[in-house]
Amino acid sequence: MAQTALFTLPTPPAPAPVPVRVGKRPTVLSYGLGADSTAILLKFLADPEAYGLEPDLSDLIVVHAVTGDEWPDSLSYVRRLVLPLLAARKVRTVQLSRGGRRDSDGVLILDDTRTPGHIWEAGPWRLSEELCAAGTVPQMASGRRTCSIRFKGWVLDAWAFYEFGASSFRRVIGYHAGERDRAEKDTQIQERINAEAGRVVYEPYYPLIDTDGMDRAAVETYVHARLGERIRKSYCAQCPFSLTCAARDRHEERLRDHPAIGSAVLMMEYTSQALNEKVALYGERSLYQQLTEDARNDEVLTRFEEALDAVPFALYEVRRLYLPGRTKDCRNQHGKRCSSPRWWCRTKPTTVCRRRHRGGGHAPECGGSDPACRGEQAKGQAWRSVRTVWEGSRFDAGVTLLRWGREAGARLRTGESMIRRVHYLEAGEGYPSADAYLVAAPVGVEDKQRTAKRPDAGFEAKWTQVTGLAGTRWEPVRPLVVRQQDRTVGPVPVRSLGKAQRALAVELSA
Repeated sequence: MAQTALFTLPTPPAPAPVPVRVGKRPTVLSYGLGADSTAILLKFLADPEAYGLEPDLSDLIVVHAVTGDEWPDSLSYVRRLVLPLLAARKVRTVQLSRGGRRDSDGVLILDDTRTPGHIWEAGPWRLSEELCAAGTVPQMASGRRTCSIRFKGWVLDAWAFYEFGASSFRRVIGYHAGERDRAEKDTQIQERINAEAGRVVYEPYYPLIDTDGMDRAAVETYVHARLGERIRKSYCAQCPFSLTCAARDRHEERLRDHPAIGSAVLMMEYTSQALNEKVALYGERSLYQQLTEDARNDEVLTRFEEALDAVPFALYEVRRLYLPGRTKDCRNQHGKRCSSPRWWCRTKPTTVCRRRHRGGGHAPECGGSDPACRGEQAKGQAWRSVRTVWEGSRFDAGVTLLRWGREAGARLRTGESMIRRVHYLEAGEGYPSADAYLVAAPVGVEDKQRTAKRPDAGFEAKWTQVTGLAGTRWEPVRPLVVRQQDRTVGPVPVRSLGKAQRALAVELSA
């Protein structure tokens, strides 16, 4: 699909939300294209009233959040076997995506119809584009799947508020009977949201658990029997849970079926590990390592190596600060906030500490005259700066990397990924600490570092404070672009793709 040509066309004003009839609570099925949500949909179509729906399914809305990175076979399966069933019963089907990289770009309604015939491959901004620009792979943050939140949960919630406003609805989620823990956690989250809102935002419903008691095997058997084809797991090609979403052999089989996709995922992982050796697709274990263990994956690996030779490369100067975190003693002495946690005094200061810290608990860190005065350190945030300092071919990037490293007196390091880096600063023990190196990787990672309105609070000020150095070792090829804060005030904007744009997209994807 020619994304750039399509999504730069003018977008018409968003239509007014469809009013919900008084006393009629709609049911929204979050359709992920996989076996669980497909089984639920088939059951709704077969016997609506058994699941609290109107016989004509007029109160059912099937909503799909488009990430841009679904497997082609999943899209084909739904287009051929599922959409015709929805169209025959006139079931309202809505396909959504992020309107752009920023939250302020809102949500784009790609399609909203009762006669669906096209499954969207991507919207204006794909998850893979975001990850490549950041130079990383999907990760967990505080126990949350941040990619799912940004490209699915956030999109669905914004549309639901646009669609229903203060009216409640029933949201159907495809957890099977073997996922009761996930369903209970989801229910607890929703109960908290309802309590904070002071009303019922939506009521979660898990038909495969609450009504049918179907585990994964039963779900797959049911879908196969109804549609005549085995359905594969639905997940993004670069999902770090691919060994959970699909058994290893099935996942690698899929990569072999789509070697170009496999190559793209390996390229993403390569760039991520170049910037941070420890951030591979499966934590510290890489997809590349895994694929090399089976000779059947040679075509995927060959495609990847050929792609590396073909794409332009850059030299990235990566600087990283490891800052101290707050300890129990710090919280006891400084309360809820502390801008500069260090080796703070223990809760009960010694005589030396009292003499040195006459200003009280907020005084500077202990000078260390009495070792018993010092509390234990804790690791805090890590700040990263990535600046592009050279661009060219892969071969020339390797040569330039070594030459610049020698000229700077930097040390050559090679990790398990076999990616070379030249380090001109290496992290020491304790916090704060810092390291910095030059590394070659495909072009595309955006220059980025923490900025702040106060000149003493951004990355550069902290870098100089910790290391005594000023700026990058090598001159960046372009000025740093400071992006606007990715925040929205009030409801997330929701707009609809125009008929002409929609028709063009369908034509291009045919």
